[in-house]
Amino acid sequence: MVAFALVGALLGLFWRPRFVGVVVAVVLAGVVQGVAAWSLQILSAQVNREHLLVQLHAIFGESAVDFAGPVLAAAVGAVFAALLGGLTDARRPPVVVTADGLRRKAGKDGRYARMEGMVEDRAIHAKAESRIDSILGL
Repeated sequence: MVAFALVGALLGLFWRPRFVGVVVAVVLAGVVQGVAAWSLQILSAQVNREHLLVQLHAIFGESAVDFAGPVLAAAVGAVFAALLGGLTDARRPPVVVTADGLRRKAGKDGRYARMEGMVEDRAIHAKAESRIDSILGL
């Protein structure tokens, strides 16, 4: 069960998008448990396999509830890892609130507006700004 939880957590953390990692972890755990249940049913029809069956039932369980436990552990591990990985994702830009960011507002063109008293308006500034806008094609 621990192995399924770890595999589920790894898939939930590193698979993109994260909800697909959760689904893949649950499907993978279900396939492994289904193959084990199917193998145990086939093996139970064989003769002289009692000792092997006892050992395998001890590992995988005997009932449907025993088989569902590792699948549930994989699902829970994947969901928690996906949630916590989403909260600590380094690819998101950090949220930094500064006093400058609170006072200044970005206009429709994405540039920050000048606050009153920030820069003294002079003709040379307007010419430089128009040159930069013409170079950039704005």
